[in-house]
Amino acid sequence: MKVVISNSISANGFLARENGEEDWLPSEGWDEFLIDVDQFDNCVMGRKTYELVTELYPNYNFDNVSTRHKVIVTRNKNFRIPKGYTVVGGPEEAIRYLKERGIENTLVIGGGVLNSEFIKRKLVDEIWMTVTPYIIGKGRPVICQEDFDVKLSLISSDELSKGRIQIKYQVEKISLTT
Repeated sequence: MKVVISNSISANGFLARENGEEDWLPSEGWDEFLIDVDQFDNCVMGRKTYELVTELYPNYNFDNVSTRHKVIVTRNKNFRIPKGYTVVGGPEEAIRYLKERGIENTLVIGGGVLNSEFIKRKLVDEIWMTVTPYIIGKGRPVICQEDFDVKLSLISSDELSKGRIQIKYQVEKISLTT
C-alpha cells in the first residue's frame, strides 16, 4: 500500500487560518484535489478537518466529493458517523480498511495532527505539497509539532496556475528520531 499525504499550503506551511478558513486558496486547488481523489478512489481525513470544512463551507465540502471511500480518523468515541463515510480509530486502521477493499494507494488529506500521526508511525511513502504564494501570520500547520525527523527526496516540482508550485517528495524510509 502506497500512502501519500497531499495538501495545499501557504508559503509558510499553513493549511488554513486558525479558524480553519481557506479563503486565500484559489478555486483551482479544489478542482485539482477532486482529480487526485478520483485517481486514488479514496481520501483519509481527520475528524477536526472534516468538521471544520463542513461547518465553514456547508454547500460545498467533502460531502460533495464523489469517491468510493471517504475515511475519517478519530479517537472520539462519540463522533456520529456521517452518511457516506467510514470512521476508524487510527492511521493503521484506515490503511487496513482500504487495503481490505482492494485499494492500492491511500490519499491522506490532513489536517496537521493526522499528517503527523501517519508520519510518526512511518506509514507515509510520499508527501505532495502545493505551495500557494501567500503568507498567513497565524494558522493550522501542515504537520503538527512532534518528536520526529524525516528525510525527503525530491520526486518532482511543477509550476501551476496563479504562481503555485506543486512539490512531490519521496519519504526516505530511514528516519531519525530525536
